[in-house]
Amino acid sequence: MTKQLKLAIVLMTAIVSMNVNAQKKATVKTTKPKTAQSTTESKTSKPTKQETMEWIAGKMKENISTHSDDVFVSYKDGIFTYRNNYGSRQFCDYSFDLNKVTTMNDEYSKDFYIQGRQLIYVQCDYDKAGQGNFYNNLSMSGPNYNNYRTAFSFTPDQALVDRLKKAFATLIEYNATKKGADEKF
Repeated sequence: MTKQLKLAIVLMTAIVSMNVNAQKKATVKTTKPKTAQSTTESKTSKPTKQETMEWIAGKMKENISTHSDDVFVSYKDGIFTYRNNYGSRQFCDYSFDLNKVTTMNDEYSKDFYIQGRQLIYVQCDYDKAGQGNFYNNLSMSGPNYNNYRTAFSFTPDQALVDRLKKAFATLIEYNATKKGADEKF
């Protein structure tokens, strides 16, 4: 029985080593060198302005703060609106116009905010129609040193904050005023 056991162990070892060698050869054969076509396929194109705004609005909708009674109302053509209920029948509607985002914090700041002229419009139940207030700054995450308006809870997810910064940088490029054909600077 011991001779058979020794023979079985030797055979198993030989089979295992053959399988390992076969696997090594298979990986060498299947590896393809990169060609110009395969590298261009892996690159993604820059999203359009509309796609960028829709992605940002989707993340804003997912992350409306739950510490107060904030409720998503609508999103259309770059305008994101939510309602803040501050009483049993009292509310304010906040509209963020993503088409007006023109700047954001510098890359070294822990305080992530966006800015734009009349970026936020706030219409409360006690305001007459069209007589709300405009604000130019919105805090997205971080310590909010300047006490800007904030409605989102992006701070705990640093990977999402980094992706939002890239998306806003892209949006700012789209929103930048373009030089006229006759302008030199």
